[in-house]
Amino acid sequence: MTTVAILGGGNGGFAAAAHLHSLGHRVQLYNRSPATIQAIREAGGIAYSGVLGDGFAPLALITTSVAEALSGAHLIMVCLPAFALEHIAHDLAPLLDGTQPILLNPGNTGGALALRQMLRNAGCRSLPPIAETNTLTYICRKRAAGEIYISSLVRNVRFAALPASQTETIAEPVRGLYPTLRPVEHVLLTALSNVNAVLHPPGIVLSAAWIEHSGGDFRYYYDAGTPAVAQVMADLDRERLALGSAWGMALEPFPALFADIGSTSAEAGASGSFLRMLRESEPNRFIKAPPSLDSRYLHEDIPFGLVPMSELARACGVATPVMDALITLTSSMNRVDYRARGWTLARLGLPADHAAAVGTLY
Repeated sequence: MTTVAILGGGNGGFAAAAHLHSLGHRVQLYNRSPATIQAIREAGGIAYSGVLGDGFAPLALITTSVAEALSGAHLIMVCLPAFALEHIAHDLAPLLDGTQPILLNPGNTGGALALRQMLRNAGCRSLPPIAETNTLTYICRKRAAGEIYISSLVRNVRFAALPASQTETIAEPVRGLYPTLRPVEHVLLTALSNVNAVLHPPGIVLSAAWIEHSGGDFRYYYDAGTPAVAQVMADLDRERLALGSAWGMALEPFPALFADIGSTSAEAGASGSFLRMLRESEPNRFIKAPPSLDSRYLHEDIPFGLVPMSELARACGVATPVMDALITLTSSMNRVDYRARGWTLARLGLPADHAAAVGTLY
């Protein structure tokens, strides 16, 4: 049995807590806001449904204290939006002794690098290995304050640690939680395989009026999976692949990656068609659009998804006009300067020189 401190009481945190309990692990769940976890504290656990069946997961600990959550934990799993990492880094810094590895589930584009830099800035003296996944290990949504619906356990999730020399060491215990985990060479590979950075921004921009008019009352991935959205997504992915190539990485085309993690059919993945990929995504078929543009599809996937990709592209001279247009348009839509807010090379702790930057990963 592994004792896991799960930091975050959102969709991902609830799903991870319910799933890992069902596997026989001890779960200690933390959330900053008491209101978010009030219902499960009163119930003593989380009700779940979907691919795990219907059940109830009593949790060993549900707390608003980071120190309590970390006590006795073999692994710290952070299931928080990227914009919450700064706050959790300040809470973690005085508590870490270097022995409890951290897993960002997911890492977005450069989360392990960003968290390492944040912990250093917060005065952490014993940095632990920090691992990340390229996407959340679940497709899930809360159906009530104390209930999570899990439509998919994502398979073949890409995984790497910082430093890269620790990837296999951390992968060994984490495979007990996620047996299909797929280690890759370093965290830039997980970063540039960020699923949400490609999947969300084209749809949110091209569906903005529909979202505002309907309050998100449509199926985001299916109803809004139109030829125009698919085309912008394909152009965005071409830029991502060119960026990866410039940094010495052979990245998978997005439809193939999406199929490999179980989020669309194998046939759609092999076809290379973004439209077919969206139409044949059964785990996502009934997920509704966000109710407004005040959404993590913008606040997370632009500054901590596309912005760091754009910054990495600038560092090696790769043109990213579609990526940059999406950053500009979403900043205008929400009156937020996402580029200024996002993860730059400096915030990732990466030097501008390509060779020197790669050296920091090991």
